[in-house]
Formats: sequence, structure tokens, C-alpha cells
Amino acid sequence: MWGKRLISGRVCLSALCIAMLWAALAGCSPFREWQAVGLTGGGSADAAAIAPEATPGEETAVLAEATPGTTSPDAETAVQPPKQGGKPLPSPNKPQEDTKPRPRVALTFDDGPDNNYTVRILDILKEYDAKATFFLVGTQVKKYPDVAKRIVEEGHAVGNHSWSHGDLTKLSVKQRAEQIDKAQQIIEEATGTPPRLMRAPYGAVSKDVLATIHDDRMKHVAWTVDTKDWAGSSVEDMYKNVMANTSDGGIILMHSFGGRKNALEHTVKLLPKIIEDLRAKGYELVTVEEMIDSGVYKASAIK
Repeated sequence: MWGKRLISGRVCLSALCIAMLWAALAGCSPFREWQAVGLTGGGSADAAAIAPEATPGEETAVLAEATPGTTSPDAETAVQPPKQGGKPLPSPNKPQEDTKPRPRVALTFDDGPDNNYTVRILDILKEYDAKATFFLVGTQVKKYPDVAKRIVEEGHAVGNHSWSHGDLTKLSVKQRAEQIDKAQQIIEEATGTPPRLMRAPYGAVSKDVLATIHDDRMKHVAWTVDTKDWAGSSVEDMYKNVMANTSDGGIILMHSFGGRKNALEHTVKLLPKIIEDLRAKGYELVTVEEMIDSGVYKASAIK
């Protein structure tokens, strides 16, 4: 009888010890986790159910704290660039440069060279990096060959304006040929360049005059805008005339020698202003030769 009681007491004591051990283990975090997953059989779904609710912004923090070497699907999507058809989206198109040719205009100067106005005009053209065309008179080239040479050396074009500035339409065939040929020779001697262009004095031409010019393999060049600087026109009037009547392929007539007393002082004052403002309107300043070579010129002015 005593033996049975002793066994029963041992059993109770063992049960009590097991209960105390269970209670102690229940306070351990790994044991609780094992209990929640392993004992309940709830798997990952139950584990998610007992996880604390995330607060706004917490998802970013979780991604940042991910274990090195592991990548979640959401994290991979977040860092990849947007794709289109399996390829990266193209970068925005760059604006295409305007390849349309700029309108062209030619500045031309008659009757030089001399050692005053021609030189001052050349200085202005050099300062503005602008090119022009000078129609030279033979007798003036004979007096100032160095100025004629400078014209070509600085990138300008030269044309034949006859030997002594006579009206070619009033001369015989022989006289006309002498006026052109003699000027052609001295211009080439001074500049090293035989002119390709001819402008008849006063713009006076006829079929016979044109025939003589073409026989010398030159083109005759008239103008589209006459500043009338030789007459002493005011700077304001000449400026308005040029800006109102210039168009693509235009040829502006001015002078670098001659005219009424001090008349060309206005030309010197006008020149910088029209260079600046024609460029501001988009014009490219070219020589008449460049205009002809480009194929963009007015057939009524160049024949």
C-alpha cells in the first residue's frame, strides 16, 4: 500500500516538474516561434498573420535592410529601368539642327581703290569679319596697287569696272574692248587674280556690251539696291532703303571712291549698321562670286 502511494507521489512530482519546465520554455522566443509554426501547423500563412502591421514608409526600410545576396521580386522591380518590348525606352529625340541655307546678300563697292575710303571700308569689313566685292577702275588700281592687293589678300572679290569709267554703250567695239582688257590686265598684275566679274560704269549695258563681256568669259553684275551714297544721301535714308529692299540674292551698291564732296563719309557710317542688322535678320554676307557659285542669285542682276 505504501509502495503504491510512493509511486503515485513520484508520478505527480514528475508531472509537476514537466509542467514547470514547459512554462519556462514557453517564455523563450525561439520556443514560441517553434510552437507557433511547428506545433500549430499553420505554416507561413499563420506567421504572416501574427506579424505586426507595417506603418507607412516601412516597406522601403525593409528593402534597405534585406540580407546581402538575397533579392526579393518587389525589390528587383523597383530598381530596374522601365522597359518597352523587352528593351530600354529610347532617350528623348534631340532637336534637329536647321540645315536650311541662310539668305544671302552681297555688299559691293564701285570706283576704287583709293587711299582713304577704300582703306576705311576695308578696316570695317575686317573688324566685322564680313566679305564684299570691289569693282575696280583701272586708273585707280594704277595709283593704288597695294590697296587693290589688300582687297584680295583679305578675302574679298574684285571685279572689272573698266579702265577710265566711260560709258561703254557709247564706245566703238574696239574702244570698248580696250577699256575692259586694259583694266583686266592691271587688276591681275596688282592682285594676282584675273576678275571673273564686270560691272559697266553707270550700269549702262546693251546686247553688244554684254557680248564683249561674255567673250572675255566674265559675267556682268548689276545691283538690286542702290544706296545712292555717291549723291550724299543721308545715313538714315540709305539704311531704310537697304533694310526695306534687301532680299535673298540681293546685291547692294555702294562706293569706295568718288561721289560728291565728302559724300562717302555717310557710307563709312552706314556700313557697320547694315552689317549688324542684316546679320540680325539672318542674312549671310557673301561675295558676288560666292553667290554665283551657290546658284542662288537673281538672274535679272547677274547676266
